[in-house]
Amino acid sequence: MVRQLLLSFLLTSAINFAFGQENKLDSKQVSDSTKVSVTDSIPAKKYHDIFIGVDLFNPIVSAFTDKKGASAFLSYQLNNKWHLVAEVGYEKNNFNEINWNVDVDGIFGKIGGNWFITQDVENQSNGIYIGGRVAYAKYSQTINSYPIRDLQSNIVVGYDSRPKVDVSSFWVEAVVGGREFLWRIIFTSFCIYRW
Repeated sequence: MVRQLLLSFLLTSAINFAFGQENKLDSKQVSDSTKVSVTDSIPAKKYHDIFIGVDLFNPIVSAFTDKKGASAFLSYQLNNKWHLVAEVGYEKNNFNEINWNVDVDGIFGKIGGNWFITQDVENQSNGIYIGGRVAYAKYSQTINSYPIRDLQSNIVVGYDSRPKVDVSSFWVEAVVGGREFLWRIIFTSFCIYRW
């Protein structure tokens, strides 16, 4: 519930900020005699930005847990608001909870897009975005132990295991995040919420 409230607050704030920046004049307020033709002296940008990045969070987590992994992404600016995003990565993890012990390792890939809700006036590569991804993973899974429960009492009566198998999966993600210019060519990109 708290996550949903926080997400709703962040999205509402971002949308209000994005649309609150527009300066619209009512046509009744401006007469024909006061209209002025304005020519932009700054030439329109003719190129599209490409952002290449690596995830620094996974290597830091790897130092403290069994989870190991690395990922990188490529973001291509289609226009001022839309960016095409591709991500690839590798993860290795040991899940050892609720009487299950499972080893998993494999690769994943994601492709999707980001739409910038708000952008910095001086640098349009900065801002808050929402987006989506379609993802695919190919990995190997070894179930070292899992509980066998009695159907009547739901009490664990024993444990079993399964050999290593190659499996694959796909899913869809919704993403809310932001990107901020740090220094010269370095940006920080953060994901506020991913589900």
